Amino acid sequence: MSIYDAHHMEFTITSSQIQIMTDHGIQVPAFLSHPQLGQKFSGIVLIHDWWGVNDDIRRLSNFLAQMGYYVIVPDLFLGKVAHNAREAMSLYKSHAPHIFEQVDTALAVLESHHQCNGNVAAFGVGVGGSMAFEAAIKRDDLEAAVAFSGFPKRYLKTLHKANTPIQAFFGSKDPFIKSVVIQELEQVLKASNKTNEHEVRIIDGVQHEFFDDSLPEDLKLIVRQSLDDALDFLEDNIGKLPGSPDFDEII
Repeated sequence: MSIYDAHHMEFTITSSQIQIMTDHGIQVPAFLSHPQLGQKFSGIVLIHDWWGVNDDIRRLSNFLAQMGYYVIVPDLFLGKVAHNAREAMSLYKSHAPHIFEQVDTALAVLESHHQCNGNVAAFGVGVGGSMAFEAAIKRDDLEAAVAFSGFPKRYLKTLHKANTPIQAFFGSKDPFIKSVVIQELEQVLKASNKTNEHEVRIIDGVQHEFFDDSLPEDLKLIVRQSLDDALDFLEDNIGKLPGSPDFDEII
């Protein structure tokens, strides 16, 4: 059973591959998902973890599209996928200098796309969550940033400058992100000028991986609730297509 359990598909979607080009001439493949309707949607740039664009991230992209969003997943590793942590770290290190440029390009492409209404969110998982934090800091035209298991430590001195509402999720058993860092993040966001619009959620029992389809069933239920909260946050900040299903209708 899928984590997202999207058996009630309100919108028929289409998925495809596209290419986007950065200002420095890097041709970035991207996975695209959106409802099969001829109108404009709010947009989401979905930023993958250090595993690359794998089945889990494609399922999440399709799910968000089923909920009424136009979703682009830039392939930050240019077609390569990691099968273990060693490969993942190697891919991340080799592509790190250009990763945010590719995310930034995808955000710009989506904002100006003829099927996007201009309301755009960055939604990141793991390393992608870190890129969502960075986009919230560096861009002044985002409507929302959502991070699942993003690494906030390197951004603690600058996140107070973010003009984008941020929602961050962390597993209570995450071995990589210490509770003291999450506490510092909460303090920084409370001191920002968007203090009432930011949210930090600690999800009991979850480790680092939220969207791994091999999670046990009890954790899948917890993840579904977290995703429900993220959808509420997105709806509040970028809206959704009129007539989109409520998440509770799907689960």
